[in-house]
Amino acid sequence: MSRILIAGASGFVGKALIKSLEADTSLSIVALSRQKNNVLHSRLEWRQADLFSLKDIAESMQGCDQAVYLVHSMLPSASLVQGTFYDLDLILADNFARAAKINNISHIIYLGGLLPRDQSNLSWHLKSRLEVEECLRNTTPELTILRAGMVLGEGGSSFVIMRRLVERLPVMLCPSWTKTLAQPIDLNDLILVFKKCISDPAVQGKTWDVGGNKILSYQQMMKLTADILNKKLPFFSINIFYPTLSWLWVTLITGAPKALVYPLVQSLRHSMLVRDEARFPFLELTATPIEESIARLVSKKEEEVHAFQTPVVLKAPKHVRSVQRLPLPRGRDAAWVADEYFKWLPGFFSFIIKTKVRNRLCTFYFLHPKITLLLLEKSIDRSTSDRQLLYIKGGLFAAKQTRARLEFREVLEKKYIIAGIHDFRPALPWIVYKYTQAIVHLIVMKSFARHLKKLK
Repeated sequence: MSRILIAGASGFVGKALIKSLEADTSLSIVALSRQKNNVLHSRLEWRQADLFSLKDIAESMQGCDQAVYLVHSMLPSASLVQGTFYDLDLILADNFARAAKINNISHIIYLGGLLPRDQSNLSWHLKSRLEVEECLRNTTPELTILRAGMVLGEGGSSFVIMRRLVERLPVMLCPSWTKTLAQPIDLNDLILVFKKCISDPAVQGKTWDVGGNKILSYQQMMKLTADILNKKLPFFSINIFYPTLSWLWVTLITGAPKALVYPLVQSLRHSMLVRDEARFPFLELTATPIEESIARLVSKKEEEVHAFQTPVVLKAPKHVRSVQRLPLPRGRDAAWVADEYFKWLPGFFSFIIKTKVRNRLCTFYFLHPKITLLLLEKSIDRSTSDRQLLYIKGGLFAAKQTRARLEFREVLEKKYIIAGIHDFRPALPWIVYKYTQAIVHLIVMKSFARHLKKLK
């Protein structure tokens, strides 16, 4: 029996895919979740894993043959997150790729986004999807990429945003981005495409564009939604495109998180349509009319509650994630960058903070070695030339730690270094930490990036 792993299993696509695959007796399913899940099924196993932890993912992949990657990081993963969503997406994809290589995964399916033909001025939302594709491409014998636009399904955030705009506004003022063309796909159709890619080697290892059989603008979709809701809503076009303004009013009206709305609005300057030469060949699988999809979703308003759920991780004790992309000088590796960081840092702080590196331990101290600010221990077993891992063991600035760690890793075939702090719990009161130590750390990493750029 083949075993397939699903990362992003708690999202609306992941839930629908699991529900459909449970009926397939030739498959067993491993579903990844940050939180413990006690749902029982004879061929479904939930495994708890933090996707920012390579160790967690690699252990969770054991025994699997194929994997589905449905992960996007537009919602916060910690009490304080320093870093862009695209850098967070990149480190998650790199973890997944490394774990797949460790476990000899034979086939990965990745759900990305439709791209415009002119890719010279992509939004960061779409650039991030391409980076994830690149990150996964060299790690497994077969990578199947499914590029989709708006997915119309229960629990999906895009339709909930559109529906709430239609329901809550007395008049719809339509900026220029609402004329952008889209080719939405029904969630049930997308699941049929996934199942075909899982079972049929003929469609594996390729990049496919998937979309429904109708092309229409976002304004037309909102009008269609209003008609199905039996709401008479006046529409007026305004010839402006101010992403920040649109982001603010969409967030205000719909209640959607800012971190979710902004990348979506930015990407709406592009028409995202299926390319004929890359169209998924089994058109009968993607034939659900959009009118039918919207009517079904309108009848299931209770599903809206799941679309903007705050991650459970935010309810845990206050902790920090800080992820920055750094340049990698030619001919250097992650091990060199880590060493350079500890050599460079004392000079940046001049006579205030010193570092002492001895064997596996790195100590940050204030003026005198006995006043230890942070104590880090290098993980010899888990550090390699392309990834250096240090655990934060103590110091005046650190509360009692469990999994707090600092890492430097190469990504995208040595294009960049990602520096990351994960699961760090500060000893300072949270409000003090947030406006002192956290800001200082960000300044330090930006300064170190400039230092590496000069060397490059």
